[in-house]
Amino acid sequence: MPPSTRRYGSNQRWLMKALREVAHEVGELVSGLPEEALQRRPPGEGLREVWSIVETVGFLRDSEREDLRAVQAMVRRDGARLAERRAHLGPGEGGYRAASVHDLVWDFAGLRQELLWELEWAGSAWDHHGTHPYRGDVSLADYVHEINERDLDAMWSLRRLREEAEALAL
Repeated sequence: MPPSTRRYGSNQRWLMKALREVAHEVGELVSGLPEEALQRRPPGEGLREVWSIVETVGFLRDSEREDLRAVQAMVRRDGARLAERRAHLGPGEGGYRAASVHDLVWDFAGLRQELLWELEWAGSAWDHHGTHPYRGDVSLADYVHEINERDLDAMWSLRRLREEAEALAL
């Protein structure tokens, strides 16, 4: 029996499946679009800033790097100290404008694979907690659910941006 079915329950199996599919789907959503469409930043929605496709993928990559470190810390030690998430600041700082979206997707996919392997072999560490400076104790399971929620939000944005880019091309 593979480790994924004997080490955690059905909820974690579903979550692992969802996490596995994201990197491929991100690649599909950005493929074939011209550079202009990848860099285009639509107007904001009220007070909410809307990121471009490349900024959204850059955010995913940087978030994955932060989250991988946090998950590794929690798996290794119950009660590990967690850093504040800061990847959401990246798009506002303009650091992705010169980045290749394909390199960002590749980096994200590699980091996601590392995260999946870490979780695949976490075993009883799924019950571990980390200590966040503002939130207090956060369980590994809750933290991974937050990663999935971030993925869903980013995927929704990428789909909408792709649809807008395709509509403008018509």
